[in-house]
This record gives sequence, structure tokens and C-alpha cells, in this order.
Amino acid sequence: MEVIDSIVQFVMDIGGGVFLPIIITVMGVVFKLGFFDSMRNGLRVGAGFLGINIVLNMLVEGIQPVVDYYSGLGDGSGFTVVDIGWEGMSAVAWSTSFALLIVPLAMILNYILLKVRFTKTMDIDVWNYFHVIIGGSMLYYILTLAGVETSIAYVAGVIFALGTFVVVLKWADWIAPRWQKYYDLPGTTCCNNDTVYLWGINLVVCKIIDKIPGLNKVSINVSWFSDKLGSLGESSVLTFIVGIILSIITQQSPSNALSVSVTLAAAVILMPKVVSLLMEGLSPVSRAASKYFKGKLGDDYDIYIGMDEALCLGDETGIELVGIMIPITMLIAFLPGISMFPISTLGSLIYITCAASLFANGDVFRNLVSSIAIVIYKSYINSWMAPVATMLAFQAGYISSATTLVSGSTTAEFNCVLVGLIGKALGVW
Repeated sequence: MEVIDSIVQFVMDIGGGVFLPIIITVMGVVFKLGFFDSMRNGLRVGAGFLGINIVLNMLVEGIQPVVDYYSGLGDGSGFTVVDIGWEGMSAVAWSTSFALLIVPLAMILNYILLKVRFTKTMDIDVWNYFHVIIGGSMLYYILTLAGVETSIAYVAGVIFALGTFVVVLKWADWIAPRWQKYYDLPGTTCCNNDTVYLWGINLVVCKIIDKIPGLNKVSINVSWFSDKLGSLGESSVLTFIVGIILSIITQQSPSNALSVSVTLAAAVILMPKVVSLLMEGLSPVSRAASKYFKGKLGDDYDIYIGMDEALCLGDETGIELVGIMIPITMLIAFLPGISMFPISTLGSLIYITCAASLFANGDVFRNLVSSIAIVIYKSYINSWMAPVATMLAFQAGYISSATTLVSGSTTAEFNCVLVGLIGKALGVW
């Protein structure tokens, strides 16, 4: 157990941007790419991953003055739930004892399921295992509060986490052909829990639109903006203008207004470039993995490299809609019943808008409606799940007091919501 503890702590300390190159290098060697070729690919993946984080931080920092203006407002008493984002929720997950057990068990389980052909997805994104860890941890604390014996609650939590992992692997299998075709990402798939609700809502919204007479005829291609407006319709220019408008509304100084607007525009320009760098390193590994497993399991069996949805962040339609969704997301925060200002959602809107292109097939109108529906869902669920998230954060030692409610985007995932419903049924919260 001490060895596993040391490994998990090592992963937490170095972070995903450093851990991924190590994983990619090891995989390349295993799949016979040669050590230095594997290292080169790993470093490209690491550079792309770190680049994505830098660009996302730019978005967060760029919009911060506007967020500060709104975040203290609300229904008279202000927003009562503190948004700790996915970063905070991941720290909570990695701080629980479940991380010590679930990570190695999930990796072993994934290998076995590949060997018996139950799944085609090889989930190499170990850093994001926190998505399954957090659901198991939540269930454990819910059951212990309901009076279940500690050992039984712990086993139930582990089984629930591994069950979640299997469900997401099958989800990744199902989504892979469409993901590869639309985003042009051969040999890969996406295996993050949050994509279940992202693409679930995206699919339902697009299906509903397609069945409404008149509305199903509305179709706006991303090139419409530049065709009609010229350079004014390009995503960077539109985002810059949105930044200026938001700055005026929130009474920013001229220097702040320019800083906000230029930073937002720079972020949408840079994102496709860092994503392409990540794919440069991942593509050779994906091809080598496919060749390796076909040799082991037969030529008819494709293997998908499971990764973060960050791979889709170069989508043109998604990037075009980021600037438009920023003010819409802020307005949604003031709907009745929402008690958390979506600071982390604003910083990660590009994930939502780029993902929502999948079933919208790049259509701007369908993407926009889907993105709005996703943000509304997240805003309400994050607020509703705050007591559970706070309890977990307190028990894990992430916060020192449970008097102030906290929540984050991870609580909107299907496994966490299911645990929340179980807690309600048991009368725990």
C-alpha cells in the first residue's frame, strides 16, 4: 500500500502535463517505436497539454475582471456556493484513500477488458481517473453517514468507481467512430465522464431540433460569419468585440478593457495550434498501438487510444461560439435556484462549445442551443450537489470547515448525480 501511495503522490505532484509525456514514452517503447522516437512523441504531447492549460488559464485570467464584477451579485444575498472548479474537485478526489486502490485496479481492469475484447478503448489518461475516483468516494461517505458499516461502504465505493470506469469505456467505444470522423482524430476516442452528459444533452437537443418543422431548416455554417462579415466575422475579432462590450457593461477601465479583449482573442487564436501539437505526438503512438493489438488480437480488432476531450478543442465552430457563450453563461447564473456563480465554467466554455459540435455536425445554431442547454444543466446540478461536494471536501481535508458550501463542474457527471440521488433517497442530505 505504501508503494501505491508513493506512486499516486508522485502523479499528483508532477501533474498531468508532465505525467502524460512519461506515459506516452513508455507506451511508445512497448509498441516498438524506439525510445527516442517515443520520447519525442511524449514531449510533443506534453507541450500540447501544457499549452492547452496555458491558453485556458489565459481565458480565466482574461475574463476575471468581468467575473469579479458579477460574482458578488445574485438574489440579494449573493451566490452562496463557492466554485472550486474541476481542479478543486480533482484535488479532493486524489486526496481520498480511494485513489490508492482504484488507479491500479482500473489499469489492470482495462487491460483485461481489452484482452477479452469487451472494449476497444485503452484509457491512457491516468490523470483523469479522478472522475471515477470521486464518485466512489462520494458513495463511501454517503453510505457511512447512512449507518452502513465502514468496510462494506468502502467496498461498495470501489465497485461503484470501477463500474463507472467500465461504463465510460463502453461509452468511448460507442462515440469513437463519430469522434474520429468529425474531429479528424483517427485511432483515438474520448473517455472522460463529463462527455456522457455533454454529448447526451447535445444529442437530445439536436434530435429535438430536427423534429420541429421550420426550426429543422435552420442551418448556419461556421463560414457564414466570415462570408457575411469578412474579417469582422472571424472568431478572434468577434471575441475581442465581446470582450469590449462586457468591459463597458462592467465598468472596466480602458486598460482593463483592452487587456480583457486582447487576452480572450489571443486564447481562441492559440487553442487550435496547441491542440495540433498534441496530436502530432499522439498520432504515431495511436498507429503503433493499433498495429500492436491487431497482431495480438487479430486484424479485425481496432484499438482506440482514450484521451481527454481536449483533443477536440481545435473545432472551428466551438471556437467561434466561445465569445458568444460568455455573456449567455453569465446571464444563466442569475436564473432562479442557481446559487453558484460559474467561474470555472466560464474558463472552460471552449470544452462545451467544441464538444457540442459533434452531434450538431458543426452547425452553429444547433451547437449554440446545445451549449446553452449544457450550461443550464451544469449550473443547476452544481448548485444542487453543493452539500455532497462540501461533505466530501471536508472529509478529505481539502477544506477545514463545512459551513461554506463548495462545488465544482465534476459534480454534474452521471456518477456523482447518481450518488446524490442515493443520498437523497437515504435521507443523508
